[in-house]
Amino acid sequence: MSLKPDWAVMEVVPPSAEYLAAAGVDSPRHDAEILLAHILGCSRLDLYLRFDRPLTADQRAAYRALLKRRRDREPLQLICGEMEFYGYPLRMRPGVFIPRQETEVLVDKALAALPSGPLRALELGTGSGAIAIALAGEREDLTLAASDISSAALALAAENASLNGVESRLTFVETAGLPPGEGVDMVISNPPYVRLDEAGLLQPEVARHDPGAALFAGEDGLDAYRLLVEMAPRRLCAGGLIALEIGEAQAESVGDLLDVAGFTNIELHPDLSGRDRVLLASKRS
Repeated sequence: MSLKPDWAVMEVVPPSAEYLAAAGVDSPRHDAEILLAHILGCSRLDLYLRFDRPLTADQRAAYRALLKRRRDREPLQLICGEMEFYGYPLRMRPGVFIPRQETEVLVDKALAALPSGPLRALELGTGSGAIAIALAGEREDLTLAASDISSAALALAAENASLNGVESRLTFVETAGLPPGEGVDMVISNPPYVRLDEAGLLQPEVARHDPGAALFAGEDGLDAYRLLVEMAPRRLCAGGLIALEIGEAQAESVGDLLDVAGFTNIELHPDLSGRDRVLLASKRS
């Protein structure tokens, strides 16, 4: 993409957004502004405050390189190496699942349902540590053990926990199931839930950059939920909470699994788009 030498900061944004839109990038202007702010080391708001400043040759070259990566559908979070989840900064690296903003609903509902502390919780599939860090950041009386099968993800999660000052209350365990623990107050997870036959429907950002183990959960997308409802009752205290993110059209199937496993007070919560997103349930006393 060509950027004219005399173009000021905000003059480069419209053609950059058109460049990204031509490749099918969602929110092209947003992404163009985020990448420009990243190059300049400022916020998106600061772009508008310095709108008439010219870009240097080095800045134009660096910006062109990032725009091409985004046009090739590399996720914005990986290009910038960072993102924010529930107000907490996270570092991001290739090979680790990128948290979605919709998952903040899971954190919201879990926090609203938790009793007063002190509390203990377990998480399956922590990835970058986003959920665990948000919970620990919002509840200083909570300790949490989180699992993942990826050593790279666990290393990043530990780094993010330290970045946010909650490392003393989080433990990260490399295992395919829930971490060890008995009598805990909550089990929480945003597990893999994509059916194998849905692989071709995924956006390029997801299909090419999120690890398959964090996406796919068998022929019907329910394998991780079966594991959770098998393990969670042995970990939870009487009346303990299980909080799960679910995929579209999975509410009935996952709700049935919870019911058969001995959970009660099953609640379904939508995200801001109105899609089924979170199931909460309690272990029968």
